[in-house]
Amino acid sequence: MRKSLIILLGAALAGLLATGCDLEAPGHSTLSVEQPSGAAVFGNYVAVGNSLTACFIDSGLILTGHATSYPQLIATQMGYPAGSFMQPLLAPPGLGSTALTNPMYRAGVLHYDAMAGSIAVLDSTHITEIQPLALAASWPVPYSNLGVPGATLKDFADALDSSTSQSPGNAFFDLILRNSVFGGYSMLEQLIARGPTICTFWLGNNDVLGGATSGQPNDGVVHAGEAVNLTPPSLFTAMYGAALDNFTNGVMERHGFAPVIFVANIPSITSVPFFMPKALFAQASGIPEGMLAMEESDAQIVLFTALGYLRAHGGLAALPLPAEYTLSVAEAQLVANTVTSYNSAIAAAVGARSNVFLYDANAELAALDPMTEAAHFLVLASAVGPQTAAATTLFSLDGVHPNNRGYARVANGFLNAMNAQLGTDFPMVDLAT
Repeated sequence: MRKSLIILLGAALAGLLATGCDLEAPGHSTLSVEQPSGAAVFGNYVAVGNSLTACFIDSGLILTGHATSYPQLIATQMGYPAGSFMQPLLAPPGLGSTALTNPMYRAGVLHYDAMAGSIAVLDSTHITEIQPLALAASWPVPYSNLGVPGATLKDFADALDSSTSQSPGNAFFDLILRNSVFGGYSMLEQLIARGPTICTFWLGNNDVLGGATSGQPNDGVVHAGEAVNLTPPSLFTAMYGAALDNFTNGVMERHGFAPVIFVANIPSITSVPFFMPKALFAQASGIPEGMLAMEESDAQIVLFTALGYLRAHGGLAALPLPAEYTLSVAEAQLVANTVTSYNSAIAAAVGARSNVFLYDANAELAALDPMTEAAHFLVLASAVGPQTAAATTLFSLDGVHPNNRGYARVANGFLNAMNAQLGTDFPMVDLAT
């Protein structure tokens, strides 16, 4: 199958390049195209999603991360030739999400500064020098990896650039959708234009994660009178179904076949080391748990960003820890209930559509030991060494996104789902490499 797939890939890529940047809105297909089967199902793989799909690692995008993004690893295991699965490659120091004091510079990714004994920004880039970092900006068609950090379900259909993203000013939409060249097309429209025969689709995380990482998740009830920052489950259900249907129908109308779609559901925040139990936070911060005064008296979870807050404000002198750095019992329960509702909606959407299949990322991450996965934070307290942390955990230094080993595990999760549902025998990625 792999040899025939390579031949198909060459033909598909040639066809895409021949069409250039024509992303006109899809119309009804005038061609009679047979539904792909066998190796042809894998002839045009495209990934869409948020930062997890984009391979955000150590709080940013960088070339070394793209090399081990889960979409790239899946494409390699499918037999795609090197360089045929194009991503928005970024040269070092990459582009990160850490705020800098000088607005004329953009942060790169994070790294562990052994001299300072802390996590720090690798380097920064002046805003006038960002464009040369984008190594694949001239690629003449939409990328094979359409993962946009920060993207929500609403963004999938509506956002065209940083001025229209749900979170205002998200420049990753400019970087990845490149609508200054293409003319104004959403993730959905670019995905349809690519005409994938098979797609991995991982969206919905940011509909809950934005509120959770703010330390003040709100459905309008927990914090009455304040802005709602979680997508209501009823709205999520409607948008998720519409996203799958609009994608499927768009490809059918424009290309004449239905894509095979593998979706992933939403992990629990307790599976992500960014959200730390108080005991772990005490160990990482070096402050005894009994001395950790907090504004929220029933704080159950402490956010990773609280470590930076303590360092910047004198440790014990910064206490009590402000509420935006913790989740109370009610807030943690709200987030957990929201994730459960989202995943029920995803399961129902998959069950109602014959071309859509599920990778249960929630179950896979729930099986991990959260204390083990958060071990890299203990580097800050000299409890473990950085080499040990990197070799034994699946998460990067930002505590939310996987490291290279973690993304390899995600790739294997999708590949296992494909093998089980489609009868393929794609090999797994070696987690030790």
